[in-house]
Amino acid sequence: MDEKNLNELTNEELLAKKKKSMPNKILNASIIGFCLGIAAYSVIKGGLSWPTIFPLVLAFVAYKYFGKNEKAVDEELKARNLR
Repeated sequence: MDEKNLNELTNEELLAKKKKSMPNKILNASIIGFCLGIAAYSVIKGGLSWPTIFPLVLAFVAYKYFGKNEKAVDEELKARNLR
């Protein structure tokens, strides 16, 4: 099933989508923080190596992937002068 484009959503649907994404922000921040913590521990214990670089790459990819849809919703809300 195709999801509607953001510009086709009503104001109420768009606000509901924004409200629904709030728990996802917490989970995404936890995943990124966990990866950065693993990388920091690895640097302290063994220096810069593969176990250090992999979590950093994973955190970067997660940041880019998780923020993509959220930014689009925020831009649409701003364009409609909604909160």
